[in-house]
Amino acid sequence: MGKQLAIFISYLFHPLWMPLYVMLIFWNINTKAMFISNDVVWLYILLVVFINTLLIPVLLFWMMKRLNIIESLHLDSQKDRFYPFAIIGIFYLTTWYVFSRLEIFTYLSLVFVIAAILVFLALAINLFWKISIHSMSMGAMSIAVLYLTAVHFIDAAWPVYLVFIMSGLVGYARLKLKAHSSSQVYVGFVLGMLAVTIFFFSLL
Repeated sequence: MGKQLAIFISYLFHPLWMPLYVMLIFWNINTKAMFISNDVVWLYILLVVFINTLLIPVLLFWMMKRLNIIESLHLDSQKDRFYPFAIIGIFYLTTWYVFSRLEIFTYLSLVFVIAAILVFLALAINLFWKISIHSMSMGAMSIAVLYLTAVHFIDAAWPVYLVFIMSGLVGYARLKLKAHSSSQVYVGFVLGMLAVTIFFFSLL
């Protein structure tokens, strides 16, 4: 894998995109368990997710960079990560609140509870160690998709295969770019998987 391809993969599977990707997967495997058959409703959901978890946070990060609150939009340093992580966590909780009030589909709101937990967990770890957020988000998404597929007997294995292949590519890309050590990538992925697994077991 060349450096340019590694950069492209890192941007394509940036953690900020993950909630939107999960919603797109939900839309494509839309089962009776979701009780959402109207595409207009799905477009509304995707729009809310895009604005709350991607557009507004990115604009705020840009403003923070302009105000010299952070040094880089890449958030390479542990110092740069604190405020952006806190902002993302708050917007995830806001999105959870919106969807929980609408009572459309339980898993929609749970996605953002999980996302908020992971962000605040990463924020705490970041105080003493630079964990790979890319790997953590991929690990979390892998288990979330696997759980949804298994519990609701979804007759479509492609999302599971796809998300695990993507996880491998993202991990390799982060190592290729030397953005993280191998331990930071592996621990991030495993921690993301464990956090989501524990969360789902707590619902049983």
